[in-house]
Amino acid sequence: MEPKRFKSYLGLIAFTVILLFVMLNFGVVWSLLGLVTNVVMPFFVGFIIAYLINMPYVFFADKAYKGLDNRGRFLKKMRKPLALVTAYIIVFGVIAFLVVILIPQLTDSVNQLVKNFSGYAQSFQKFLTDFLGNYFGIKLDNDSDIMNFINNLVKTVTGGELNTLLKNLASTIAPSVFDITKNFTTSVINLGMGIIVSVYFMGCKDKLIFQTKKLCYAYLPKRIVPKVMEIGDLSNNIFGKFVYGKILDSLIIGVLCFIVMSICGFDYPPLISVIIGVTNVIPVFGPFIGAIPSIFIMLMIDPIEAVWFTVFILILQQIDGNLIGPKILGNSIGISGFWIMASVIIGGGLFGFFGMLLAVPLFSTFYVLLGRAVNRRLVKNGHAQEFADPPNTDIIQQKMPKDPRFNKDRSRVIRVKTKFNFNKKKK
Repeated sequence: MEPKRFKSYLGLIAFTVILLFVMLNFGVVWSLLGLVTNVVMPFFVGFIIAYLINMPYVFFADKAYKGLDNRGRFLKKMRKPLALVTAYIIVFGVIAFLVVILIPQLTDSVNQLVKNFSGYAQSFQKFLTDFLGNYFGIKLDNDSDIMNFINNLVKTVTGGELNTLLKNLASTIAPSVFDITKNFTTSVINLGMGIIVSVYFMGCKDKLIFQTKKLCYAYLPKRIVPKVMEIGDLSNNIFGKFVYGKILDSLIIGVLCFIVMSICGFDYPPLISVIIGVTNVIPVFGPFIGAIPSIFIMLMIDPIEAVWFTVFILILQQIDGNLIGPKILGNSIGISGFWIMASVIIGGGLFGFFGMLLAVPLFSTFYVLLGRAVNRRLVKNGHAQEFADPPNTDIIQQKMPKDPRFNKDRSRVIRVKTKFNFNKKKK
């Protein structure tokens, strides 16, 4: 038997044995995975924090503090540490500022909403009764389904139902207070350790990248290494631009919503602006997820105000979709609207909220890699010119993402550089 075929059979047998062991001992394996996850959680949290810090760090190190290289050996040596400290101060300073500003206003808004909810419900009942009676000839009784729903909602929010709910919840939670306290303490410890780990990640970032590349070139087949480097570089670019772009876009939308609501005299601008801004992080469906509860709150307060608020939200989302979003994100996502919607639906169905957030950059990376593979295949088979221009006869016109490795005339592919010199001398 040939050695290559023997290795293939041996690998297949080993994979089958491992898969059978996992299926027969799934509970033990799952517990072991949970234990490993808890152990490495500080490193995972630290990696996320370091990834968020990396972009401002690169900006300060390579641009803002670049002139320090020409001002003596000491300042040249302090350029990167100073950039790292500045990046941490700015990122965590912005987070602390938002928390200090928003939390008291959100608390006041929620308390005021709960306090006045009964009056809002009575006004809405009167409006609904008059509207349906005057325009549609429908008379609503006090025991109708709509009235019962509103009354039950009021009892749940403001009346004894809320107290009963809290008592039942307290009696249910009381036996597991220790577990809740333990989980909260563990989360705080993981966050603190994650911040420390992120500092170490950022402090030796270049060396960690060098060691990772060294391992890839040492143990991976030579033909696979360029593809691994390409996937890593593409994933970093797409995730970085998407994450920072969506955060900035959502922050702008939340601030604009707060400013316009305050000027126009809408009720509860801090609460509703936070809802609109936070849910705007979710692509496609985020604006609708945030608009529905916000419109419902406005509807209970004043139906006419709810109509004007709906018009304002539609205008705001059009501005975001056609002006703010494209300016910030550009073509960083690299996929059309249909695939964005499909990835959000699938990701949300499988992994919930975080699935909806991460599905778009994940699918975008896969989409671009598949597109590049298809284009290489077409060039190899001589059909590149035949499929150079997509059809433009559809009702919904969307720009297709361009492969940067093609020339303008799409005649040849620019190869990705994969050379990695371990003997490169330091200047």
